[in-house]
Amino acid sequence: MQRFYTAIIEKAKDGFGVFFPDLPGSTSFGKSVEAAAANAYSAAQAHVALAREYGDEIAEPRSPDAIPAEKGVKEKVRLLIPVEMSDEPARVNISLPGAALEALDRTAKELSLSRSGAIAYLALSRESHAKKSIGPRS
Repeated sequence: MQRFYTAIIEKAKDGFGVFFPDLPGSTSFGKSVEAAAANAYSAAQAHVALAREYGDEIAEPRSPDAIPAEKGVKEKVRLLIPVEMSDEPARVNISLPGAALEALDRTAKELSLSRSGAIAYLALSRESHAKKSIGPRS
C-alpha cells in the first residue's frame, strides 16, 4: 500500500531543502530541485521505516492544498512523494561478511539509524536511483 505525502522544496543557501509537514523531522537536501526531489523519496521511506521500527504513529497525509504556507519559507515547489506502507516489519536473518557488517554499522551511525533502518534506507535509495536510470517503461 502506498500513501502520498507532500514534500515542500524550498530554496536554501547552497541548494534546495525538503521537508514534509506530515512527517515531522523528515528532511532532505539537494543541489538542484531534481536532486532534492530524488532525495525526498529516500528520506520519506527511511522516516517511515524508522517510525515503524520504534512503534511510532505515522500521520495520515494531507492534500497539498490542505497544508498552509509556513511563514518565512520560500517555497519552490510542492510534490507528492509515494511512501510504501506495510502493516508489520518483516523479521529476517541475514549473514554478512564481517567487513560488510562493519560498513553497515558505520553507515547506520552516520545516518543516525539502526541497522534495520540503514538497510531499509539503502535498499529504498538504490531502488529510487535505479528507477531514474531505467526511466519509464513502454
